[in-house]
Amino acid sequence: MSDFAASVIPWLHPALGLAAVALLLQAARRGLDIRRRVRSGRAHPKLAMRAWWFIAANWLLGLWTVGSFREDLELATSSHFLAGTALLVLLSIAGLSSRWIDADPRMRRIHPVIGAVALLLAGVQLFLGLQMTRW
Repeated sequence: MSDFAASVIPWLHPALGLAAVALLLQAARRGLDIRRRVRSGRAHPKLAMRAWWFIAANWLLGLWTVGSFREDLELATSSHFLAGTALLVLLSIAGLSSRWIDADPRMRRIHPVIGAVALLLAGVQLFLGLQMTRW
């Protein structure tokens, strides 16, 4: 692999991570609009699903870049990895809980809490990842 590729490819993970957090924030805003009855429609679920896919792809990309380009790090042992895994699990639970929002009032209360915790964890994840970057 060329020196250029070896220096650019590891930065794809943080760039995709920023895009995923931006999508997650947009999905959260649309979710708040639904709760406030400002807007309805399918924007929140679509954005949330895109954010989930971005985060899942970025989780895999992070594993690959650490395994391929970061000899100074052990694969899947950092708090950044654990936070990313927890974020993906939380977003998966939020997605599953959304299937029962219309039928179960408890899910209407639990789903936004799961989303809020996931947003908070995304911020922690971002902070932990910044500490691992090579400037």
